[in-house]
Amino acid sequence: MIRIPIRITVMGLFLLIATIIMAVTFYIQVGFSKDLAKSAMKKQFEITSYKIEENIKRINAVSNSLITSTIPFIKDINAETLFTNKRKYLEIFSNILNDSRNLYSVYIGFNDNRFYELIKLDSNKDLKKIYNAKKEDKWLLIEINKYQEKILSLYDKNFKLSFTKNESTDYIVNQRPWYKKSIESNTITKVGPYTFSNISENGITYSKNMNNNNVFAIDILLENFSDILKNNSHLESYLFDVDQNIIAKSSKEDLIFMELIKNIDINNFERNFINTSTIKGKEYIYSLVEIKGYNKKEYLLSYVLLDLMMTPYMEKFSKMDKILIVLFFIFIPILWFFASIIVKPILLLAKESNKIKNREFNKVITINSSVKEISLLSSSLSKMANSLYEYQLELEQMVTVRTKELEHKNKELEILSITDKLTNTYNRIKLDNTIEDEMLKANKENGTFSIIIIDIDYFKKVNDTYGHLVGDVTLVEFTKILKSALEDGHILGRWGGEEFVIISSIKTLDEIIILANKLREKIQNHNFPTIGSKTASFGVSLYKKEETSESLINRADEALFIAKKKGRNRVETLEK
Repeated sequence: MIRIPIRITVMGLFLLIATIIMAVTFYIQVGFSKDLAKSAMKKQFEITSYKIEENIKRINAVSNSLITSTIPFIKDINAETLFTNKRKYLEIFSNILNDSRNLYSVYIGFNDNRFYELIKLDSNKDLKKIYNAKKEDKWLLIEINKYQEKILSLYDKNFKLSFTKNESTDYIVNQRPWYKKSIESNTITKVGPYTFSNISENGITYSKNMNNNNVFAIDILLENFSDILKNNSHLESYLFDVDQNIIAKSSKEDLIFMELIKNIDINNFERNFINTSTIKGKEYIYSLVEIKGYNKKEYLLSYVLLDLMMTPYMEKFSKMDKILIVLFFIFIPILWFFASIIVKPILLLAKESNKIKNREFNKVITINSSVKEISLLSSSLSKMANSLYEYQLELEQMVTVRTKELEHKNKELEILSITDKLTNTYNRIKLDNTIEDEMLKANKENGTFSIIIIDIDYFKKVNDTYGHLVGDVTLVEFTKILKSALEDGHILGRWGGEEFVIISSIKTLDEIIILANKLREKIQNHNFPTIGSKTASFGVSLYKKEETSESLINRADEALFIAKKKGRNRVETLEK
């Protein structure tokens, strides 16, 4: 064994401590860098969210102003007037669309389901391709006449017709959300954001009831939101709705966004919170805020690679690390001198330790040292053996108690693993194992047994009508009925959903059918809480020697299907 002098040991200890200090310092620096990165990210995020909200306010203000200023000039228009003076209103609508680059279309929905819409083809790069428009075409006019015919017409900037065609349509004006919402309100209403049906862009519809249930509306594209989000070269941002439909984004790759949104409860989060998440080995800083300005909730999620934000701060901290390393080298000779002072008492302490090793307790003496810790260590050595023995006894007692607790918990887990939590009956795992056990027993004794599969009729309507809480109460009540009617020799369990299985020791078809009908009548005559009456369908099968559990269950399941097909609330079997 290599023996190392105490001075070398102390120096080694110093180097170890120095290394630890450097590691801790680096850790603290990383923590500070992370905090500073979060702070910087928060500021950038607040700027982005402010721009989005201000843009929403601007769009709201411009749209409201546009509709308010336009309606007085067209409020008395009717379908006949518009379709007769088409050129006049083409010019009016085109002037409206030319006022803003974000305007997509202007339209009127009439109370007789006629429809007149002018779309600016330059508002989206894909529009001309979709409608096979020529380079010089600027306007698309969509009309729906009183015969529910849809007429598509393309015009150039001088309103010269270049193409037109008629086609059938199922577009019903008075069934559209923007129309219905405007009819119900005397103010300007908004629908969206939502994805337009003819282009893969998001937008908003602003509309108002002019008079006689004729509704004037405009569509606004939200492309400029993406431009705002792309202004920050480091930050990736997503604007999305409560259903996680993306309205605008700065990134072409949605993988990071989809991974981050999985870990966020958008219904319960702290505004402007900053958090981190590791995705594919890389750590990201992200933040979420609810954007105000539309009819339903929208959210802004921004994220950035943590290393990217930390780099400038880590570069500054590296200068401090270099100074710290120089100081460590200066302290080495000073430490060597002080190490020599404590060498002698430590060597004496080593001799006393050997006496304890050789069980020469009466010869152990206290070392007089100016180093307080060495004196304390010498005093502590004599008490160590007794303390170790007492500690060992205490530890053994603790292990015994923990072992008993573990056995108790294991028993509880075993019960939970075979029990359906809601109905407190066996679950499918236990039922499968029981069927296999009964098959082995029947084959060994040349006997048989029977099973009943029960399905609550129209149970889905209970959940849809009264909610899942009432559905759960119904399942529990249903279980109580079955338990109260079953005697020993029957095993009840929940097969899944609203299906239950009874494994019975009954060996004849007539007896098992009688039991099934008895259960059916009890269910039929029972008054369930909230829902009142409820029925169930039954499928019955008898085990045949050497058949598989799948075959046995499938016959009962097919019989259950026949019972449902014949009107439900009945017992069926495929047995001859």
